[in-house]
Amino acid sequence: MKFNIKVALIIAIFTSCMLLFITAILLYKGHEHLMMLHITDSEELIHHFDLALRETALWSIGLLIIVILISSLLIAKALTRPIQELNHFALRLVRGDRNLNISYTINDPIGQLGHSLIKLDETLSSYEWRRKEMTQDLAHEIRNPLASIKSYLSAFEDGVWEATPDRLQACVEEIDRLIILVGELDTLNDINNPTFKIIMKEHPIASLIEKSIIALASELLEKDIHVKLDLDKTIYAKVDALRLNQILHNIIKNSMYHVQKEGTIFIKLLKNNGSYTIIVHDNGIGMDEETSQKIFLRNYRAKNRYTGSGIGMTITKKLVEAHGGNISVKSEKDIGTTFYIQMPIST
Repeated sequence: MKFNIKVALIIAIFTSCMLLFITAILLYKGHEHLMMLHITDSEELIHHFDLALRETALWSIGLLIIVILISSLLIAKALTRPIQELNHFALRLVRGDRNLNISYTINDPIGQLGHSLIKLDETLSSYEWRRKEMTQDLAHEIRNPLASIKSYLSAFEDGVWEATPDRLQACVEEIDRLIILVGELDTLNDINNPTFKIIMKEHPIASLIEKSIIALASELLEKDIHVKLDLDKTIYAKVDALRLNQILHNIIKNSMYHVQKEGTIFIKLLKNNGSYTIIVHDNGIGMDEETSQKIFLRNYRAKNRYTGSGIGMTITKKLVEAHGGNISVKSEKDIGTTFYIQMPIST
């Protein structure tokens, strides 16, 4: 039996029972009060009066039951229409339909349920979009190192190349690149998750910058890159220390890729009104205007010797924005690049 029919029957049975109960009381009380009257030939009068009451009651009950049944069906249909609409909405979600609308917008429990289903639709759409994006990222990013490794192994197998330590090391480097790549994609997926949160605690910003430099000291020494610091050590701010280190690591690594041997990276920390700015400047080969505008886009790579994954700077931008800050870049070819990170002292 359909749900709206069940609701109509429940309403009809309840109202009919109430109607019969009230009619019985009226008949009883009408007869009782008539008996209290001392009327000559009262027996015949009472008989006709009772008969009139019964006929009136029967006709009234019959007509009212018809009205009750019709009105119950209409009421049940009106009550169950939004429920059926929500059920249809939920079934479409299960089938994979997205970006749906609900016409029932009244602010009652049913309307609130509809609003929750719309939010669920938006969340599912977001998850599916991220899943597709993640799949595209994986296909795009993993293809190149895998192709390189395959070409090396094919050359070894066919005897075109001899498996020298240098060539084997090249394969290992491609594998390391894959490992780093998967880690970056995993981080990007976490950042895009609606439940992603950063853990904010008060830290001395200058100390965090120095720790980031120390973590990259061996690579900086190997490339003979000089680092100059001008840090305001009085600045304390609420940040996620792990994520700020990741931000600085990505920017400094970007500078290292562009700086020639014996180049310089200059890092400055200064305080503004209610915020602080970290400036990272290098005297490397710089970037053209297109690269400066697109460096924070997913999978974008400049046409130079930079060999990154194309998502490191995207991660950097998202992490800065998660702190309530913003990041920008200015660069000139063959002169250098400057990154500006501005973040609030407290959030």
